Amino acid sequence: MEALPRERLLVLAGCDDASLSDLERLQVITPGVTGYAPSDVSRLRLILALRDAGIGVDVLAEGLKRQIFSVEFASQLIFEPVTMSEAAVSVEVTAGQLNLDMLNALRANASLPLLQADQLLREDDVEFIQRVAQCTQLGASAAGMERVLRVFGHSVRRCVDTMRDLFRGEVEEPMLNAGLSYHKLLEISAAKRLALQRIGLRILFPLQRRMLEEAVFDNIVGRLHDALREHGLESGDEASLPAVAFAHLSGFAGLTQEIGDVPAAEKAARFEAIAQRLSRSFDGRIIKPLGDGVMMLFPDAASAVEASLSLVEQSRSDELPPVPVGVATGQVVPRDGDIFGRTVNLAARVSALAGPSQTLVCFNTRAAAEASARGLAFQGLGAVSLKGFRDSVPLFSAQRAG
Repeated sequence: MEALPRERLLVLAGCDDASLSDLERLQVITPGVTGYAPSDVSRLRLILALRDAGIGVDVLAEGLKRQIFSVEFASQLIFEPVTMSEAAVSVEVTAGQLNLDMLNALRANASLPLLQADQLLREDDVEFIQRVAQCTQLGASAAGMERVLRVFGHSVRRCVDTMRDLFRGEVEEPMLNAGLSYHKLLEISAAKRLALQRIGLRILFPLQRRMLEEAVFDNIVGRLHDALREHGLESGDEASLPAVAFAHLSGFAGLTQEIGDVPAAEKAARFEAIAQRLSRSFDGRIIKPLGDGVMMLFPDAASAVEASLSLVEQSRSDELPPVPVGVATGQVVPRDGDIFGRTVNLAARVSALAGPSQTLVCFNTRAAAEASARGLAFQGLGAVSLKGFRDSVPLFSAQRAG
């Protein structure tokens, strides 16, 4: 590839001339006869990040000289790496007919750093501004975009953190445990890093597209049901109300003390994976993980109870701690990928009362599940007072019939 002149390298890497001169003096960055290699952009950006993280350039130079590590792998850091642009914030904001304060509020919700009017933008920041401008032109409100970006930021952060943790645990740690030096580790793992990033991103997009399709169809079906009900063409079926289930590993705090944080976290991850698989097999889904537990949503009470009983059984088979579950049935309020409302609060309160390996349900859940005739049985436990609920709530222990 064609060599880069000094001025172009400074722009793409977001570096000032004095910093580059210091790095050249220490032979951390070395130009070729005709200029700089394109890979020097990633190398220089990595070095600047190390400096900003508190590693002085003198220490960095000494580490390179003694071959404690290398930065030759820098061109294999990121799949489709991002560089700096020559576009200023003020210019792009004006072009998109946006307000900088509004734009920064959106960025804060997406967990992105705030922008100053006179600074130059990264390439991905330019695209971010352009996409915000397009949404605004299509009528999206600032408040609506903030809600979406807040969820996007949280979800994507969890995805990339998981990818990072997988790489450390599955690729880097075995190499270090085998006695490989950090110098060799960074060099050898670079190619695997890019390949895994590429695969991860290419899996993420079809997953997002598939789930978006499901959400779109679900929304349309819901709207059509509402339209039919309003015109008396379909009666509301109480047995088809959604059900919420809270499940968690009993005694998890004590477990961390007993076996340590990392093994306990692995058990929690196994539990979440089991809950993910089982909820899906009963047409439900995990709404959100809760560290040592999960909150799940199901289309009806019978599915929720069957999934809960299966979750208790499978967790026991996998030698996980006992799993208490609480289930409540009724309308929920969806918002930003989460659910709220009285039914959610009731399920949470009921789960807190459930004993180890017990699936505890409220009256509506029992009535709707029994009507489904799916081999479920319930034992009445009497009514209890629950915080936040004016009337006593009858509770039932669920099990498989026979």
